[in-house]
Amino acid sequence: MRLTCPHCGSIATIRTSKELASTVREAKAQCNNVECAHTWIARIVAERTIAPSMQPKPGVYIPLSPRSPAAASPAKNQMELGMEFPLPRPG
Repeated sequence: MRLTCPHCGSIATIRTSKELASTVREAKAQCNNVECAHTWIARIVAERTIAPSMQPKPGVYIPLSPRSPAAASPAKNQMELGMEFPLPRPG
């Protein structure tokens, strides 16, 4: 991920980060331009799902992006599988 300084436009570096929630991190960013030296806090949020996880964590919900192929409605004759239990592996 490339982060740029909101003041001078130079590349910035994330110095530290901490988890606020399973879908939110707070990061301390610092401008690499020594003449600017701006330091700020940024938040990184998991906002939309493009491809669903094959190992979903209970309690974590990240909505599907409308453009995600997974958001397309299934065929009318196709059954939906419950994902509570893993599928059996072929022999």
